[in-house]
Amino acid sequence: MAVYPPDHHLLRDLQTQAEWVTDDECIFTAPITDHVRSSTGALALGPMFAVTDLALVSTAIGFADGDWCGTLDLSIRSGRPIIDGPLVVSGQVLRVGGTLITTKAEILDGDRLAGTAIATSRRMPRNPEFNEAPVDVKVVGQVQHWGIAGSGFNAPVNEQLGLTQIAPGAIELAKTPYVTNSFGTINGGTTGILLCAGAEAALANEFIATDIEVRYVGQAAEGPVRTISEIVRVEDDHAVVDVTAVDISRERRPIATAGVTLILPS
Repeated sequence: MAVYPPDHHLLRDLQTQAEWVTDDECIFTAPITDHVRSSTGALALGPMFAVTDLALVSTAIGFADGDWCGTLDLSIRSGRPIIDGPLVVSGQVLRVGGTLITTKAEILDGDRLAGTAIATSRRMPRNPEFNEAPVDVKVVGQVQHWGIAGSGFNAPVNEQLGLTQIAPGAIELAKTPYVTNSFGTINGGTTGILLCAGAEAALANEFIATDIEVRYVGQAAEGPVRTISEIVRVEDDHAVVDVTAVDISRERRPIATAGVTLILPS
């Protein structure tokens, strides 16, 4: 039986756990390990994005009446750096429509506010080719562990994903089962990590990504997927980069686009 995610997958290695603490609030937590930190020692924006995407789409699924959900857009605004952990993402639903579900989250370093996020998810039928597991049932107080025995990164997250720099701002990712989502394209959290890496590479990795707004516009076929980056602004203390991820196997058809704000570490 096809089950998502498979045993060896990014979402397993993030080692998150989830709990519905009320009928309306789902809390995800994840440890801060050396392999998800940036060069500053704080949690990197890419892994934060991946956990937040998982948390908010999972929150949306709790209101989808048995349907699956896919992220359409997700924005993260960072405050203080996340140093100690655990990373906590507290998700709630703002609006449930016929097709679209809007969610928001507070992002915390343990019990201290470190940022906020907002996302839109689209309801869709479950794809049994990739996930034949029973429909998720929301149970308040029941903890769900995404990691399993042996889960966890054994290299920095960008290295474990296999990100390869082709040119400044151009980062490439192969489509593998490790990054594929429940309906056969590249996982949204992985795409966020890729977009952050592209923005940082556009600035010779001298700046660190802190805020991001992502819009998903397509699905990867065979891949690989590659970033195309455009520097919008560079100041003494921050920069803004527009990044688009394109599917090389489909004549560079866009699959996601993002605006990324970066800061120069002090």
